[in-house]
Amino acid sequence: MQDDDFSTFWHNNEQASALFYDLLARAEQGAYDDDFLIQLATYRKAGGDAAHADIFAAQYLLANGDAESAVICGERAFRLRAVEPALWAVLRRAYTATARYADALVMQAYTAKLLNLPLTLPTDIPRSALTPEVLDRLSVAMGSPSFAPLALSRISCDGEHGLCASEGVFAGEYIPAPHASHPPYYVAAYTEQEQQGDKVWLLQTIQDAAGFAYNVGGGFTYELIRASRAPGYAEIHCTGETVLPIIGVSAFQNLHIKTSSVDQDTPLAPATPNFFRLCEDTHLSSDHDFLVGAPIAIGHSSTRRPLVLNILADALSWEVVRTHFAEWMPNTARFFAQGAIFDQHFSASEYTYPSLSTIETGMYPHHNQIFNDTLAVLLNPAYIPLSERMRTCGYATANLMGEGSGVYNGATRGFDRLVIAPYHLFAYEAAERTIRYLEGLRDADHFIYLHTLDAHPWPYPRFQITASTQARLPLEERLSGARSNSPSPYLQSTELSMAAYIQGIRDLDRALGTLFSYLEQHYTPDEYLVSLYSDHGVPIFSKHHYIVSPDMTHTAWMMRGAGVPAGITVSEMTSTVDIYPTLAYLLHFPVGEHVDGVLPQIFGGSGREIAFSNSLYPGRTYCLRARTREHTFHLESTDALLPNGTVDLARAVTACYPRSEEGIAGREIDDPALRAFFYPHVRDFLTGIASNGEIFPPPKEA
Repeated sequence: MQDDDFSTFWHNNEQASALFYDLLARAEQGAYDDDFLIQLATYRKAGGDAAHADIFAAQYLLANGDAESAVICGERAFRLRAVEPALWAVLRRAYTATARYADALVMQAYTAKLLNLPLTLPTDIPRSALTPEVLDRLSVAMGSPSFAPLALSRISCDGEHGLCASEGVFAGEYIPAPHASHPPYYVAAYTEQEQQGDKVWLLQTIQDAAGFAYNVGGGFTYELIRASRAPGYAEIHCTGETVLPIIGVSAFQNLHIKTSSVDQDTPLAPATPNFFRLCEDTHLSSDHDFLVGAPIAIGHSSTRRPLVLNILADALSWEVVRTHFAEWMPNTARFFAQGAIFDQHFSASEYTYPSLSTIETGMYPHHNQIFNDTLAVLLNPAYIPLSERMRTCGYATANLMGEGSGVYNGATRGFDRLVIAPYHLFAYEAAERTIRYLEGLRDADHFIYLHTLDAHPWPYPRFQITASTQARLPLEERLSGARSNSPSPYLQSTELSMAAYIQGIRDLDRALGTLFSYLEQHYTPDEYLVSLYSDHGVPIFSKHHYIVSPDMTHTAWMMRGAGVPAGITVSEMTSTVDIYPTLAYLLHFPVGEHVDGVLPQIFGGSGREIAFSNSLYPGRTYCLRARTREHTFHLESTDALLPNGTVDLARAVTACYPRSEEGIAGREIDDPALRAFFYPHVRDFLTGIASNGEIFPPPKEA
């Protein structure tokens, strides 16, 4: 409830807060009676938090024996506030009461993960519920959401010790896919022009070794393919030409292929994809099971482009690069000189995990609920990511270089094929991998995604600096690396870190130049749509570091190809949420009403006045910069953000600045007109983040 004269940015809704704590007290006493319902209705009418209201409703319904309705209310709250232990508690009991034991155990696992406690089997859930599939789901819930297919807490069960956790990886098996409408991902080893089965042998030999995930797993390259298990035979009915991935499960396995013109065996290796071009109905058979991947349809359509290529250049700070673009990235500058470069583009977040999901869904992290990088919360099935839209349009969807952040949470669920290495993501490999892929499948329509880490700074000396940087620098600069275990958004500026970043930019550009030259030689501009963007910036060039400063959030976005004006530098404000609706406009797929992005004016859209960048990181203060072309509104909370992504803003510090002097002490602007402009927009953005001072008590045990 805010004032009308804009003299104060934020007032909590005291009536709603008082009703919340009254309901909380009644709930703690188990007083789920008619008075509870009256208070709940009053709370809703007073503008109380919708998720909180549904949690209270679920508690009331469960206490009064209506577990099925409690599930409905709880799941509605989950869509708004996925990381809320009070909600997990009521959903666990409601799921148990409705015999949805797997879902109940996932809620239990979320709580255990948040509290950093071992997972135990509740006494009201039968041990028979612990099927291998359920144990795999618990492994995801107890692990890290960022490093698929690694399972940092692989859950098993034995009669003596109960539920146990160990480090592991999903390999030669399926990744859990609850409620999936497509075949799940089978985890194979990426194998290209090398001995079949050698990578699988290596993986099987070392995957159970202590320290595998930490020391080796992040550098291993996995191939995830949506695939169905064939019980020794499969009938493939071809309505047109297709390319079919097939994966073996046994060493020295033979696959027999029979068509009207072919009757022949071919070898398969375990967890090693092979590809076969089929033109007619085909019978496949083997002495062992095998995996049949999602077919790649051959043929072009006038409603599609032959190639849509999205390149995420991780940590490419446009604030840092823009004045050196032609010098540091000459190949990229030359290519996109024939397209559009968005000069005032800002990321919604300051690091990859929430930024990736923001780009893929067109939604802010507090709306899609993918913000807490300790919990693998599934994206709401109603939110359709880019890759899923493209698959529905008929494109062959392939993530040919990625780091796995969108697998467990579903943000990249539309890809039928993903080649993943959590850290080993170099553009020179991405370029060659893409060219080889297109050489074999030029006659299909593709949506290809590449995620590169050439420029991304890492803590030193834990991560090795490129040899070229080490060898070139004078000794004093070479030894300037600050020893740090800080997360990358908080790294210090040193001569070594800056030199390594610039070298990474040059390495990225050199590799992209090879790829762009290939595209120009083999495609006409109306046959492709290429987008290059970044998810966040870097702190290492900042004299005065701030988590949502321009160095951290003024990011790159450029496009070239079909429907994109040529030779344009776009000066309007844009956000990472706008990439989704822009691609929707150019590629003719729908935009759901939940999407936060808008179509830029350059494409005939309404554009945006304000670009929002915020740090939604639990345990740290909440930080926001809302920018127009001329001014910046700054907000920082006094309290730390809660694990559920909310914070009390009653004591938040706010100020307005000129854009060129944002955050500089003494440069604040006290202008009623600016407050009248910014306050309503920012307050609206903060819906779902502002807690109104309402906090459920933390859980005492899992």
